[in-house]
Amino acid sequence: MISRSRPGNPVTGSGDLRYNETESLEDTMQSHAWSGPAFAPLEPGDPPLIGGYRVLARLGTGAPGRAYLATTQSGRRLAITIVASGPAGAPGFRRRFGELIAAAQRIQSPRIAPVVDAHADGPRPWAATAHVPGPSLAEAVARLGPMPDATVRALLAGTAGALHAAHTGGVVHNGLKPSTVLLAEDGPRVTGFGLPRDGDADGDGDPAVDVFALGAVVLYAATGRTVREDPDLEGCPEDLRDLIGRCLAEDPADRPRPREILDELGADDAVPAQGWLPPDVIRRLPAYSAAPPGPVPPPLPAPPAAPRARLAPPTPEDGPPTLPAGAHARTAVRPVPYPPPPGPAPAGPNPPVGPPATGISPALLLGLGAGACVVGILLIVAVLLFAAG
Repeated sequence: MISRSRPGNPVTGSGDLRYNETESLEDTMQSHAWSGPAFAPLEPGDPPLIGGYRVLARLGTGAPGRAYLATTQSGRRLAITIVASGPAGAPGFRRRFGELIAAAQRIQSPRIAPVVDAHADGPRPWAATAHVPGPSLAEAVARLGPMPDATVRALLAGTAGALHAAHTGGVVHNGLKPSTVLLAEDGPRVTGFGLPRDGDADGDGDPAVDVFALGAVVLYAATGRTVREDPDLEGCPEDLRDLIGRCLAEDPADRPRPREILDELGADDAVPAQGWLPPDVIRRLPAYSAAPPGPVPPPLPAPPAAPRARLAPPTPEDGPPTLPAGAHARTAVRPVPYPPPPGPAPAGPNPPVGPPATGISPALLLGLGAGACVVGILLIVAVLLFAAG
């Protein structure tokens, strides 16, 4: 019986062999056509440059960190992974990262996406590999279901060839899974070499871990199932079941070496036979060479707040104004001027113009004068009448 894989398990190696992929194929297969762009557009906050390389689009987020599609000045495309801040802050990470990158750059295999550049000492360490124009095995199985037998055989041979080259150079992948196996037109590619994992921070790892992961990857390609307890090989090509079962052996000593797998298959690192990919994958390949989508525009600023409505002054017919719900009436207070200070007004060439000091207005004085004239005239008329009589 094969025990359930857990991080640090000496049998299966570090990492959970569920890969964060499917529990069952029926739960993840998508019925709609496999179309649309292969890359996600850049979002506000994504770096425009990484190590001098122009960033074009997002590739995804995995355990090591965020991956981007970038380009050199000559137009060569790269896949750049920026290591997440958590792993990058672990003790000894940068030293180990630099060692793994140097070792990965020495690996020579057509089945490995080569490490082109890396930087271990910056604020955010990163590694750049050649971009592979094709989907991952995880995406292809999730979209289309299990791969045909010819594809499964080519995957087993190609991935074993990549592991043989890496192990010969003293490098253990220690994180092989369906999302790190890419499907290119001329054969599979393994990516992710040079990135430290939880299980190899202080050591070189066990090559037998990669062989177990190889068996699990091929089982996933053939059936869409992941390794749980006893591996169920139903659905695998009959001529490969014994070999896949030995890769998944509980005892690491019972697992074949990658060179032995190649010898048993009678295969090497040569380009697989034409048509090794199913037609639906071949039709999808141009999307991985197409121009990436433009960046997501930044959010628009919020529109200015509408001016607050003012209440019109009431008319006698309207009565008092009606206030909105929740508003509070405020009593307007008319300002009262302070009384002038006591004492005479200051002298000056231009005395202030104003009402007389008596406080009687000119209109009142004019009315009193007119009344006095009328009374005088009446008195004169009365005297004349009296004298005539």
